[in-house]
Amino acid sequence: MKTLKRERFREYMRATDGDPGRADRLARRYELELSRRAHPFPGCRRALTVLKRRFRLGLVTNGLTRIQHGRLRASRLRGFFESVVTSEGCGIAKPDPRILDVALRELGVAAREAVYVGDDPAVDLPAARGAGVGFVWVDRGRHTLGRHERPRHRVTHLREVEELLI
Repeated sequence: MKTLKRERFREYMRATDGDPGRADRLARRYELELSRRAHPFPGCRRALTVLKRRFRLGLVTNGLTRIQHGRLRASRLRGFFESVVTSEGCGIAKPDPRILDVALRELGVAAREAVYVGDDPAVDLPAARGAGVGFVWVDRGRHTLGRHERPRHRVTHLREVEELLI
């Protein structure tokens, strides 16, 4: 993973006639700045507050551990989640369903009792199906569904997740 992160910036520096020797420093700076920024979805705090009263909450992301934990701190949302599983941290990335298995084990929740809420049906839906977990797609208009991607539940606002689950 570290090699990939560095190489991505080396490639950028070469393409822009920059000094590839600066790639490591640029990669570290990029991650630091990204980890300091958070842009929670509208209604996120309210939905998490309502859901936390009734359910154990976990977060599963293909993101980098340092960045995701920084963003959770910046958004002040970390306290809502009993488990935070990153692909970097467990070595598994969605759509591989085993990443959800890690979160389920950490939460002590059976797959049949869980619901995964995600915004990218290309990776979130197959991960949920493979893990035997219900899936709710938060459609923000950024993704189109493929032929075989038919989530049972589709919402456009987190308020609808509350209504669906409670």
